[in-house]
Amino acid sequence: MKRICLLGAAVAAVLILGVASAMAASSHASNGGTKSKTPSTVTTKVSCAASLILQVAPGATDVTPAAQDGTQMGPVACNTGKGVEWESFSTEDSGDITGKWQAWFNAGSVYGTFTLTPDDTSPPTTTTSFSQASYTGTFAVKNGTGAYAKATATGTLKCSTKDAVHFSCKQAGKVTLPAPATTKKG
Repeated sequence: MKRICLLGAAVAAVLILGVASAMAASSHASNGGTKSKTPSTVTTKVSCAASLILQVAPGATDVTPAAQDGTQMGPVACNTGKGVEWESFSTEDSGDITGKWQAWFNAGSVYGTFTLTPDDTSPPTTTTSFSQASYTGTFAVKNGTGAYAKATATGTLKCSTKDAVHFSCKQAGKVTLPAPATTKKG
């Protein structure tokens, strides 16, 4: 259960960073020479890889692997840029991990939700342990700030951990942002 929670957070972080970077790249495109108008939307594919680490809980003096809820942080690298992500997660009775995340980039931040389901449902073997786990899930971008204001996105997540503290996540999806307004030469 703890492994699932941690992985979910890592996956969410990856997705958030990728979406935010894609949004910044799309929102900075210019069309030099047309009159301001109601912006249409720009949709961009994004893929990211994140390395998240379980954070020490408030009031605790060390990390508790396989925690049922908590927070994770770490760097994210996407096809559109790099940033930092934070997420909070909790483990549902079903074993799924759900949570919220936020990622910060030079041009702004993005935030949303995620859900992860454990891929591993059998007990550990002689070559695996309770600390090893993998997860598959989805993410959503609900909004953002700066260049990512009004961003939305959905996508897939895939995460794994060998120690229930350090998570590696890969994410892919599509981010939609309002296209930047353009101005007419005058």
